Amino acid sequence: MASFDLAKKEDVLRYLSSGPFASTEVVPFSGGFGNYTYRLRLRDEYQGRRTAVLKHGKPCLPGATSFAFALYRQNFDQTAMREVRKLLPEDSLATTPEVYLYDEDASVIVMEDCGEDSVTLKDLLKSGPPVSLEIAHRIGAALGTFLARLHAWGKSKENVLNMFEGNKQARTLSAWATYGRLVETLSGASNLPVLDDPPLNISADKLTTIAKIAQETTDAMESAHEAVLMGDFWPGNVLLLLKHSDSGVDVERIFIVDWELVKPGLPGLDIGQFCGEMQQMRHFYPATEPLVQELVSQFLGTYRTTSNGPLVQEAKVALTHIGAHLVAWTVRSGWEGKENTREAALEGVECLLDGYEGKQEKIDASVVGVLTR
Repeated sequence: MASFDLAKKEDVLRYLSSGPFASTEVVPFSGGFGNYTYRLRLRDEYQGRRTAVLKHGKPCLPGATSFAFALYRQNFDQTAMREVRKLLPEDSLATTPEVYLYDEDASVIVMEDCGEDSVTLKDLLKSGPPVSLEIAHRIGAALGTFLARLHAWGKSKENVLNMFEGNKQARTLSAWATYGRLVETLSGASNLPVLDDPPLNISADKLTTIAKIAQETTDAMESAHEAVLMGDFWPGNVLLLLKHSDSGVDVERIFIVDWELVKPGLPGLDIGQFCGEMQQMRHFYPATEPLVQELVSQFLGTYRTTSNGPLVQEAKVALTHIGAHLVAWTVRSGWEGKENTREAALEGVECLLDGYEGKQEKIDASVVGVLTR
């Protein structure tokens, strides 16, 4: 069997040369660090399409070569995309890409391309308001419906939860990346000048409570068996293909991608990660506020309705996770601006404490309050 280094696009061309995905060009995607991902320009059409996407994994992440990330993650990734796509109605606006090929030996997934002009939701919002509030409404509602159906699927069938139970590293990695770094981020132990000069001056009592939150949530993330979580539900994993016409801009399709962290867990964590990213958008791109407000409102409202709310416990977990995300990720994810970063971290502390304490009036008044109504 030929040997290929699929971190190199010339080897990707060679790997594909004798099959249905033989390509004239391989274009690396920009952004992300978890895998090697390429758009394939196919020599011949495949299911009526001239492009596809190839994703190649290695035991060490391209963006952090010292971190071991077991390749079994790809099996869960492709399984989730296949099974979730079957779960949803065919006319769902938000869905997963069709998986065309899974080559476990080569650690390769070939899947449907959302479109050469597709853009992540994060990049769409950052680039300014090319879409209307009506389109933000549609996107939010589609994502809320998608996530509620995913969570209900796992809650209703034990075999579905067991399908993803073996993705142990996903639990450990998700818990460490957010909750494992809370106290060191806020106490100055992480050596993050943007937060440490001057110090945030979080009180010892608050740090003690946050340490307790971190441990309890880590324990829950390691053992929870409540619903299937997407595990990395953030706007960078939401691909949108927009269509332009004389009447304006509309959304043609939405793909939810990168399911390597799929696992059983607490539904509020998926909700909180998405909303935490939206809170970051508010801090760093204030001009997006009307779009973000409409999108989040519809996302949460549709999730609640589809899930037959009110959802008090989910709201508590989500608010706590919004806080954890703002603290642990804002300073590490390339957001620019010292004052905005510090403000986001301080907001995160309050969300952490409000979510954990669970006082109904504070939950109701928070960004996730619509879940409880």
